[in-house]
Amino acid sequence: MAACPVLNNNCTVIQAESPGLRFELRELWRFRELLAFLAWRDVRVRYRQTLLGAAWALIEPFVSVILFTLIFNRLAGIESGEIPYPLYCYAAVLLWTFFNRALRATTVSLVSNAGLVTKAYFPRLVLPLSGQLATVVDFGCAMIMYVVLVIYFQIAPGWAVLTVPLWVVLAAMNALGIGLVLASINVRYRDVSQAVPFLVQVWMFATPVAYPLHAIPDNWLSLYLLNPMVGVIEGMRWALLPNHPLDPILLVPSLVIGTALLVIGLVWFRRAQRRFADIV
Repeated sequence: MAACPVLNNNCTVIQAESPGLRFELRELWRFRELLAFLAWRDVRVRYRQTLLGAAWALIEPFVSVILFTLIFNRLAGIESGEIPYPLYCYAAVLLWTFFNRALRATTVSLVSNAGLVTKAYFPRLVLPLSGQLATVVDFGCAMIMYVVLVIYFQIAPGWAVLTVPLWVVLAAMNALGIGLVLASINVRYRDVSQAVPFLVQVWMFATPVAYPLHAIPDNWLSLYLLNPMVGVIEGMRWALLPNHPLDPILLVPSLVIGTALLVIGLVWFRRAQRRFADIV
């Protein structure tokens, strides 16, 4: 109940309640079938009328490993210890490719589904989440090449391979947190989606993907570890490569900064989503 300034008497003012996190989670669960449908639609559209189909999910990381092997291993002389460099590199490229695709899919999720945003009600968070689920299928296809490399080099992982889903979730969390902010901005400024591939490329060279972590000078290491993907990439190597060490300290900035990015992304997205239908 609030005072009506025009009529100078009491009147009832009806306002939309700001939805809390519990409400949004309940709404996401109610629209879970839409989430699954949109994710499957993205997978079908991506490989429809293509010559190689799902093989494209293997080609991108495989070509990257070939280039990194020629440039960093053969020309620059970067070694990977007892593990063959192609396998050492692929363990990181595999997860980075997933992160790259998840971030790009999240960034363009609102603009590419503008018709749905303007014509129907559903939790807008469904769109970026469906894009990320579709990239999980690509990750599963890319794992086939890892199995091929393991058989070729005759190097089998240990029990730590069971933790692979954990590192995928952490990479997805980073991609979702940053992607939600970028997706909200991309609704108004479409050139954001054009800048993301370049920024991700630069970010990759600031992450131990093509080179080992010990190649970073000690005086730069504290600043370097502020990159939340450092611990995630090292965790993926620990999971897929035998006898690869993992310092638990690396996980602290990855968890703290990754969680902070996710919270910031969710808050930003919630505040901006009221204007999506007007400007998309």
